Amino acid sequence: MTTEMSFAQGYVQANSYIPYDQILLFGDSITQFSEYQGRGFAFSPQLQDDYVRKLDVLNRGFSGYTSSQGLNVLPQFFPPPYVAKVRMMHVPLDKYRENLKAIIQHPVVRRGGTKVVLLTPPPVNEYQLTAFDLSKGVTPLSRSANNTKLYADACREVGQSLNVAIADIWSAFMKEAGWVDGQPIAGSKNVPENSKLASLLVDGLHFTGDGYKVMYNEVLRAIRESYPDEAPEKQPVHFPPYQLAEDA
Repeated sequence: MTTEMSFAQGYVQANSYIPYDQILLFGDSITQFSEYQGRGFAFSPQLQDDYVRKLDVLNRGFSGYTSSQGLNVLPQFFPPPYVAKVRMMHVPLDKYRENLKAIIQHPVVRRGGTKVVLLTPPPVNEYQLTAFDLSKGVTPLSRSANNTKLYADACREVGQSLNVAIADIWSAFMKEAGWVDGQPIAGSKNVPENSKLASLLVDGLHFTGDGYKVMYNEVLRAIRESYPDEAPEKQPVHFPPYQLAEDA
């Protein structure tokens, strides 16, 4: 939790009271549901606490959207530079490498000097997905562990080619699951079910609190490594601490 002591250590001066800069989280259902606290740890609220009185954290997750649909709505909600200078953008790859590049290079993103943190898609667990898909009347499986890895690899390659920060959620989850490169992909029905991977996913796709904690740690690692000045501990708070605040 943020402490009063940290507030008192540095703050934006009175003549600098301007709208807060922003962290914009953009993605699909994994982004949208990162607000939900009913499963324990929640990514978005924790990020909001880290940056309280420093930056505004906005959730623009659109459950069920593909990257094509996300690209279409992006200009409708992305803040113009005169409203806010957006510091970070959450762009998980959903479908097409070309769409991902288009989102990162979109004029509304580039014009504000946005610092992008690109999140790879996480792995899936086919064992859990079977029940989830059947409950929605979807057969065969909507996603496979092996195919998801291909998209994670492509996402990583796009980030490297465009020189943006990468939060490798796929690798972070697989590390938690004890998977080692070269082994059959954990989460595939071609191998026994991995209980640790299952503990990170509610339904084989969406995250438990433990899963969001892994995501949070990886995102903060990417910020501190690629944009150290944007780390929460480096941000001054807005407005003075109560000991120095003036009465009306």
